[in-house]
Parts: sequence; structure tokens; C-alpha cells
Amino acid sequence: MQTTNTLQYKNYTCQVIYYNVRDQLTGRVLGMSQIPNVSARSLDEIKEEFHKAVDDYIAACEKNGKQPERAFTGNYSVRTSPAVHEALALYAAQQEVKFSQVTQQAMSEFIENHDIEIPNREEN
Repeated sequence: MQTTNTLQYKNYTCQVIYYNVRDQLTGRVLGMSQIPNVSARSLDEIKEEFHKAVDDYIAACEKNGKQPERAFTGNYSVRTSPAVHEALALYAAQQEVKFSQVTQQAMSEFIENHDIEIPNREEN
């Protein structure tokens, strides 16, 4: 499977898209509306802008005495049909496991069956 165009920095992920009409790279930090989108003309510039945006966000949090938020906490909300919700809840009850364990197993199997790469948390 081909990975998407992403950059990693301080456990934040930036998705980079090239817009040929504007001859511009645009990056958005996934899961973090608090960090603004960044734009640049080259890969080196988009990396620099992404790193600066993350560093500015962390500095602003420190200045305000707040802990920087993490983009992916492992908590999520899933919308599905009532029938699917009920079927999974019944399955969990029959297996004597938590509902969250059933959904975690389903997601893990989906990831494995679709060769989805789990991102590493190393900075680049």
C-alpha cells in the first residue's frame, strides 16, 4: 500500500497536498484545528512551516499554562445504524467482553485486511 503524503513532527501529522493551479503545497495537521494550515512552494519550506506551526502552538500552550492537546488520543465517536450498534453490543455481551474490545478487534482486522500502515511516531 502506498502511504499518503504526510510529515511527522513531535507526534503531530501533517497531510501535504500539491495544488498545481497555484503551484503550491498546502499542509494541514490532522486532528488539530488549533494548529493552522501551512503553505509553501517547496518540500523544505512546507516542513519548516509545519514545524514552526507546531512549535508556535506548543509555545502558546505553555505561555497560557495549558497542556498541548494530542491529535490522536484513541478516543473517538463512531456513527452507525442502530441495527449494527445492537448487533455488536449483543455479540460483546455473548462473548463477555466490552463493546470497545469488539470495535477495536474489528478495526484491527480491517487494518490488517487492507494493508494499512500504522504510522510510527518518529520525527522527520
